Amino acid sequence: MSDDNNNEQNPFEQIFGMLFGANGPGSGQGDDKDGNPGAQGFQIDPAMMSTIMNQMQGLFGQGADPQAQATSIAQKAVPTPDPAVGQESVKATTDAFRLAELWLAEATEFSVANRTARTLTRAEWVSETMPGWQKFVLPIKENMSTALTETLETQVPAEMKGILAGASSMFGSMSDSMFAMQIGQAVGALSESVLTGTEVGLPLLPHDSAVLVETNVEKFASEIDVDASEVRIYLAAQELAHLALFERAPWLSAQVETALTRYAQGLKVDTSQIEDMASQVDPSNISDLSDNIRQGLFNPPTTEDQKKALTNLENLLAVIAGWVDVVVYSACAHLPGRDQIREALRRRRATAGPAEKTFSTLVGLEFNPRRLRDAAALFGYLETQGGTEARDKVFSHPDLLPTTQDLDDPLGYSERRHAEWTSESTLDEALSRILDEGIEGTESSEESEPQNDAGSDTDASDSDSDSDDGSDDGDETGGRSEN
Repeated sequence: MSDDNNNEQNPFEQIFGMLFGANGPGSGQGDDKDGNPGAQGFQIDPAMMSTIMNQMQGLFGQGADPQAQATSIAQKAVPTPDPAVGQESVKATTDAFRLAELWLAEATEFSVANRTARTLTRAEWVSETMPGWQKFVLPIKENMSTALTETLETQVPAEMKGILAGASSMFGSMSDSMFAMQIGQAVGALSESVLTGTEVGLPLLPHDSAVLVETNVEKFASEIDVDASEVRIYLAAQELAHLALFERAPWLSAQVETALTRYAQGLKVDTSQIEDMASQVDPSNISDLSDNIRQGLFNPPTTEDQKKALTNLENLLAVIAGWVDVVVYSACAHLPGRDQIREALRRRRATAGPAEKTFSTLVGLEFNPRRLRDAAALFGYLETQGGTEARDKVFSHPDLLPTTQDLDDPLGYSERRHAEWTSESTLDEALSRILDEGIEGTESSEESEPQNDAGSDTDASDSDSDSDDGSDDGDETGGRSEN
């Protein structure tokens, strides 16, 4: 094969050439002097092609229920040991939630009662949260399916276009199955460190279900050298506060879903991974195909729109985590180790650990609220100025959610909201705008800025990035804004 032909060969030509032998499509090898295929030339055999496609379907698990497939893969990826929860731990968790409920009732008017408190193993957390994960990563799944199908249709060798003309639905199903494998591996990896049902900032479980992951709680308590009973109470308060917030502001889930959709629209499938796979997989061992094609499919955000979408998502998660941080710290005033627990949890959220990095690599999504301290400073300031009512009022309407500018300058939040808020503004109008943003997708900066609450300009994104570097030095009184 000539160097020119090799350079022009796209990834899918390499794949199919690999599958059908060295003299694959486009090789020209074995042609006679008139360019007609010779004895050694590649001839597309529909029966052989069908066999290969059936093998690929089997490899990627086509036909299986994606959620069941993801759950099964996640269960296999759960780190061991994952011991069963004993009665003593169940009682300790139940007591922790009861006490946390009493304390939170004094710290916020949001209802934290009537929750079913449970202690889960890592494997149980995987099974119970998988439906929630499927819901929130749906935009990424759909983006991946579309990108892979479009890539196949544009890069498949010309000789095979006719044979593959009716295979689009099959490849769409295969991509869904591939993503089920991705999310399964990712959630399984995350189960090693997750402490509660809402730790990632998403309502993965029903609002009446509050859980702790016992093995990880004990491990975390040991790592920070704080009594496990204190850690349980603090984490129970965090879990209840999260659930109360999402119940009180049901539109908040729609905000998160919209942010995820806009973020997913900027994700790209890494076709270079497919190209690398084609040169490394042994043609005689086609089972390697499924493992290689699933690894590193996503490229990180590179364009300004992608970075803006990521900033919006991170800021929204930071606002949620910041409110919970302030409320729980206030509620747990009687815990001797609350400062140590709070700082450990803040650092844990601000930096991605091995499990979070694995999740990001496999799914292309990060859940680290890097501006948690800034959000906590804003809510702490509002509480100082107007009490718990002013702090909690932020979640009474989507238009009141803090923006990047508000995280940069907490002291100016109230003035900016007073100028923007009008009596004519309604919840329906705000939700309509949220849905419109999700439908319109990524727009030009000039078009999207008026509709985008968080990160509305490049300067705001830049200041967000700058603030991350020094976030560990912030305090609760809006310190950065005073500079």
